[in-house]
Amino acid sequence: MRHVDMSGLSAPSAWIAKARKAKEKIQACIADGTAFEFRSLWTEDDVRGPLVQLLGPKCWYCETLIQRTDIQIDHFRPKSEVSGEPGHPGYWWLAYEVANYRVICKHCNSGGARYNDVPEGLAKSSRFPLLAGTRASKPEDDLTVEQPVLLDPVQPGDPDLLGFDTAGFARRQSGAPYSQAEKQSGLCRADETIRILALNATQLTEQRRELMSEIRELSRLPGTHVAEEFIAKRIRPQAQWSAAASTALAIHRAGATTQHRIGPAPTAATVGPSDVHPRSTVDLVDLLIHLDEDELAVGITLTGRHGGREYRAELRKDGRIIVVGRAWGTPQSAARAATGRDDVDGWSFWRLIVGGADLSLADFRTAHAVPGGTNSL
Repeated sequence: MRHVDMSGLSAPSAWIAKARKAKEKIQACIADGTAFEFRSLWTEDDVRGPLVQLLGPKCWYCETLIQRTDIQIDHFRPKSEVSGEPGHPGYWWLAYEVANYRVICKHCNSGGARYNDVPEGLAKSSRFPLLAGTRASKPEDDLTVEQPVLLDPVQPGDPDLLGFDTAGFARRQSGAPYSQAEKQSGLCRADETIRILALNATQLTEQRRELMSEIRELSRLPGTHVAEEFIAKRIRPQAQWSAAASTALAIHRAGATTQHRIGPAPTAATVGPSDVHPRSTVDLVDLLIHLDEDELAVGITLTGRHGGREYRAELRKDGRIIVVGRAWGTPQSAARAATGRDDVDGWSFWRLIVGGADLSLADFRTAHAVPGGTNSL
């Protein structure tokens, strides 16, 4: 994901006039309690063209070039409904606000991505979960109090929270601190964005891995004009998967390639005492010292039940949870990926055996609370 600067972007006056009339018509229907339909003015070239020019014909979320298909425009705040919020009318008053538009591919918007030939992800669609804040439901409500879960390519700083390992898998950027809202909700915004948009679908990870490998190999050829030119093209914001390419170049320059592989077969070092903090409220890393190192080395089995079905996962020594071959940094996203639901509490869902006792991760975390610790609840 790359930052997209939409400042200064505006639509032609003729389009703005049409949009104003369309909005007024919808507002009148809402006031009368009558049915209405949105005019798809966002698909018109007067608006779609300038949006595409900002980053080229590629998805602002997964960075895949959009070829041989129509470029779709996403309403970041959904216009007609909000998934998981029964009765919410949607952010209808933003339907014709250019600032609410994002260029998106079919897979990120409507689904269809696959992981190992299994359908993956729920897609953006009408999903707009909040970490915190009061959800706006009418034009006069303050949008700035909303704290979205999904990373927004237009919001400065959001793209920086999404990183990549050398296997081509998207993940939370190493070293990026959790916000207070993430700590309170137990969610990682990067993990949830990856889950919902299926940013680790098989085709994506394979092609990102190949690109990152090429960048690393070419980076080892100093002074080669052709290699430097190739790299420069691949790390441009307009290039396909340029964030992953930039990551590969940065890792090479830092001389830390082996330290950044955190994919389905992680090789991260065992957490030591210097890494310990009073129990984490988002991930499991801070709790690993309370588990057997030998068991962690081979993977500790986690189980969870939902809807009469049992799910199994594996906790690795780097704190990541493997579910059907996919690595997740938090219990919440791992549980939601396993069950396909957006409302599962992963800390209560996953259970493990410690010293012969069957505990939920929530119980395990509570058992190792540090009174007065900065992260204690």
